[in-house]
Amino acid sequence: MAKIGIDFGSSFTTMSYVNSQGLAVPIRVYGKEKIPTMLYFPEDGGEALVGEAAYNKYQDCMDAEDQDAVDTILGGIITGLKHDMSYDGYVATPGGNKSYVEVIAIFLSYLKGYAEEYEFSGEKITDVCMTYPVSFDWQPEKKRILQEAAHEAGFSEVRLLKEPVAALMGYENRHDIKNEGVLIYDFGGGTFDVAYMMFDYMGQQQMLPPIGDGECGGQNIDLALYENWNQKIQREKHRQISMYDDEVFLPILKSNCVKQKEKMSNGMFGPEYLPLPPAASVLARVKALSRQEWDGIVEPWVDKTIAKTRQMLNAVEEHNSEGAMKFSVDKVILIGGSSRLPMVYEKLKQICPVAPTHVPEVDVAVANGAAIFISKDEIREETCFCIHCGNKLTNKYRFCTNCGKPNFRYNHCFDDV
Repeated sequence: MAKIGIDFGSSFTTMSYVNSQGLAVPIRVYGKEKIPTMLYFPEDGGEALVGEAAYNKYQDCMDAEDQDAVDTILGGIITGLKHDMSYDGYVATPGGNKSYVEVIAIFLSYLKGYAEEYEFSGEKITDVCMTYPVSFDWQPEKKRILQEAAHEAGFSEVRLLKEPVAALMGYENRHDIKNEGVLIYDFGGGTFDVAYMMFDYMGQQQMLPPIGDGECGGQNIDLALYENWNQKIQREKHRQISMYDDEVFLPILKSNCVKQKEKMSNGMFGPEYLPLPPAASVLARVKALSRQEWDGIVEPWVDKTIAKTRQMLNAVEEHNSEGAMKFSVDKVILIGGSSRLPMVYEKLKQICPVAPTHVPEVDVAVANGAAIFISKDEIREETCFCIHCGNKLTNKYRFCTNCGKPNFRYNHCFDDV
């Protein structure tokens, strides 16, 4: 039976599997590696739309002839699942309130069905590894929701793995790493994680505890850009982007802001033409941001990630001061869509001993690592070495059989949920 890894993201979700050559490869849904993490529940109670089909409803909002039609469409669009999910809360849909487990299960079931039909020629997918950000370790109910939703979606075996650990596994799968220390900088849509792993001459790994920020991601930058535009529209058109006061108009935020952010990240600073609701009755021209304005929007969020990265670099130094096996930072790997921001590269270059590296698998490294993890049964029990005394053992032991201290690598690589 088939096994896959899923990186359930704030903005986009990716899937991967391990091919016959032992390489992790992404599963593309209608040709696209990244699937929007969103659903649309129609007012008539019909079948929910998932991913790209749900995202396309934003264009229907732009074309709607009146505000009531816009409100009806927006009332069926579901986003923010990763950030908002809880057992106490619920998802409001036109057909009634649904639990987060139920809605996420619908999303995962769609991905599972697509992969079974188009990637595995009808073979059933039984096992999945779901990844999660470091911040979920302080929000354990979110990990339980992910696991329950995956079971409800039809997966019989569900394992969980931290996103930065998965990113390291995904990177290792495509690159031969020995006698090197690798730092993973993962700046995604809604969260940030940084991880460090040292590989010895045999490729064995020793890892420091990952560090994360569950409230820092590319979505924060999108919202800051939206607010900048909204202020300019108020000055020039004497109205807000939305028809309602203090409401964020999602089609502009999720489409125009994201696309403009990508352009400016590539140095393309130009005006933006915003079709304001209803039915794009007003086409507002927003002047191009200056480099200084753009840096002012981006920098606060990038600086939060830099502070966490400094914390990890300090952890490496603290480890080295304790007289254990010396750690070094030989590679800094950039993962996640927001890591493409030029400011990220420049600021990391100032604090890291080596220049950061962009890798081709920037968007799918986490899903690749999850696929590697779930596809190798022996990964649950393999040879490792106690970082305290060097005793050879297997990672099934929580404590070293020689010195009795915790098996550092096991505790921080895997999750027991």
